[in-house]
Amino acid sequence: MPGRDFRVRLTEDERVLRIEVSDQRGDRLPVLGVPGGETEGGRGLLLVAGLAARWDVDLHSDGPGKTVWAEVPLPVA
Repeated sequence: MPGRDFRVRLTEDERVLRIEVSDQRGDRLPVLGVPGGETEGGRGLLLVAGLAARWDVDLHSDGPGKTVWAEVPLPVA
């Protein structure tokens, strides 16, 4: 996003894909809500909640910022 640094980290094991998105903004926490029908944004966490087995937000203890993470189950081979 222009003017805003963020970091994406993906890790996996045999059963779970973990997705982490970190930024330096601890002042705005994501909120799971229902956007209006004509609203163009605000659906990201709805998608995350629908696909992930677990998700949450961790505030950084060493300074400003947060990490939003989600764990998505992987299909069994």
